[in-house]
Amino acid sequence: TSLPRRPLSPTWASCPPRRLSLGLGVPATNEYLLLSLLLAWLLRSPWGRAFAALRDNPIRAESLGVNITAYTLLAFAIGAACAGVGGVYYASLVEFIEPGPFHFSTSLMMLLAVIVGGSGRFFGPVVGTIVIILLPEVLRSSSIESLKFMQKWYLVFFGLAVVALMIWLPGGILSIADRFRKREAPR
Repeated sequence: TSLPRRPLSPTWASCPPRRLSLGLGVPATNEYLLLSLLLAWLLRSPWGRAFAALRDNPIRAESLGVNITAYTLLAFAIGAACAGVGGVYYASLVEFIEPGPFHFSTSLMMLLAVIVGGSGRFFGPVVGTIVIILLPEVLRSSSIESLKFMQKWYLVFFGLAVVALMIWLPGGILSIADRFRKREAPR
């Protein structure tokens, strides 16, 4: 079914007609930033500490008085709400919804982006997404003569790079700073 393009926020008409690279416009970007700030606040609140305790060690969290069922359901509801916001923007962007673009491989790439960037970190999925999207494209479109063979083998090198990252940086790319802090810490 084709969807008509509708305004993405009540403030759409009052904004200038500039568009950003995503084609969503200024209000959508502002709403994404507002959602990000809200999630950052949530992670630093007592609820966020309970989420972190539940993620790290559920038995210890339960012994400290965290209601595991309630916080698990709350985390699921918050994640579903954020996915719903993303779905609204995606539907408005493409103006047509079908299950075709949502393959199992798409879910695996999203999971890989979280792992590569660093799970449990606020900007980990963002950094992971940048790497997951750009690395294959850089490998595939190499114009250097000695790297022309990568145009056919770029997925193999991409897979090897991800496996190497998982071996040497199991906490993701954003764990590099933690490694340097551990090395510099006095013993």
